[in-house]
Amino acid sequence: MEPWKGQANALVGQGGEAAAKKFLQAQGYEIVDSRWSCSAGEIDLIARKNRLIIFVEVKTSRSIDQAVIRLSQGQQRRIVNAAHVWLSKHAFGPRFLFRFDAIFVGGSGQLKHIEGAWTA
Repeated sequence: MEPWKGQANALVGQGGEAAAKKFLQAQGYEIVDSRWSCSAGEIDLIARKNRLIIFVEVKTSRSIDQAVIRLSQGQQRRIVNAAHVWLSKHAFGPRFLFRFDAIFVGGSGQLKHIEGAWTA
């Protein structure tokens, strides 16, 4: 693999995350954190709307279909584990609900938001 490809992929991913952030903000969500990581895993975006906190995985690829394929069950498990750590550190109590969403960004700018993409 060419050394620049990793950097190019990271830039594409950051562009997808920026698009996802703007999309969520337009839907009334407040972005609480982004690219949050711990030993359990990484969460691309953490957003809040009223009593709901969403943990979002953003996948960017040439097409929405290719992006969907790239979200593995292992990644989902790591995000769930990281979310438990995040919740424990930020002391969000039982008055808050949480959900795991996925946002898929295609190369031509299309975006697909799946609410409740998986459960803990």
